[in-house]
Amino acid sequence: MDVFTLATNRKSNREFAKREVSADKLQELKEYFASCPRLVPDIDVEMLILGGDASEKLNACVGYHRFLINAFHYIVLLSDVDEHYIENAGYIGEELVLKLTEMGIETCWETIADEPLLKKRLNLSGDKSVVAVIAFGYEDAGLFARLGIKSPAEIFLKKKPGAPTPKLTIPQMFYDDEWGKAETISALDPDDDLYRACAATCYAPSFLNLQPCRLIHDGDKIVLATVLDDMTDAADAKLNLGIVMMHFEGTVSRQSSGFQGWKLEALDKDYKLPENAYLVGYYQL
Repeated sequence: MDVFTLATNRKSNREFAKREVSADKLQELKEYFASCPRLVPDIDVEMLILGGDASEKLNACVGYHRFLINAFHYIVLLSDVDEHYIENAGYIGEELVLKLTEMGIETCWETIADEPLLKKRLNLSGDKSVVAVIAFGYEDAGLFARLGIKSPAEIFLKKKPGAPTPKLTIPQMFYDDEWGKAETISALDPDDDLYRACAATCYAPSFLNLQPCRLIHDGDKIVLATVLDDMTDAADAKLNLGIVMMHFEGTVSRQSSGFQGWKLEALDKDYKLPENAYLVGYYQL
């Protein structure tokens, strides 16, 4: 799977056609899930694929302030509760999003508003937590829909012709040595694996498209930090982190050998972060 190309071309779809995805494609998705990379491989994660009356089951318990994006199909990820299990679900979920993109199928991350009600609706009685929901299917012909937010209580869809969600540029996303310091990654050759990984990270979807994550280039490490805000809850913030880590690692590690992966621990170093930001971990180059 070419993560860089898929990451830089996908968009979140919010108008789905009433059209079923074929059984062959659903089977391909299941097979990919069984073997796809994980952020924390030891955590047991299960995937459910909903269809048919899925929207009725999810209505009022999924969606930002229960504003559900209706689709014919949904992925539901269930996970054992362990350290970094939500970040792991974000990582796996974005693997599935890009796989579906490769298959010509549109996607949209959803927000879980009421997990107990969702488990009841889906008749889930086990100990696993419902950690992620992703709508998927085929785009409805017509104008491209984006999420409009007048206030946390007033959510709506607004339609624009062919308008993808804007993402951060490399200078907005990446710093050198400390927060806010001008970066030099953009001076690299655009075909350099590290440059491509940084570019792919700029396209990572996030809750309400707030793009809270930042990367700091510190010698042989890429340090991940995130900004807190009043609209994103703790679970969605951790899903954001998993998605960002997948875009970066999925691009750099699958193009080059020798990279050692994400370490989910903060370094004992002052990167001069603002008060509303914190360190998540680092990627060892």
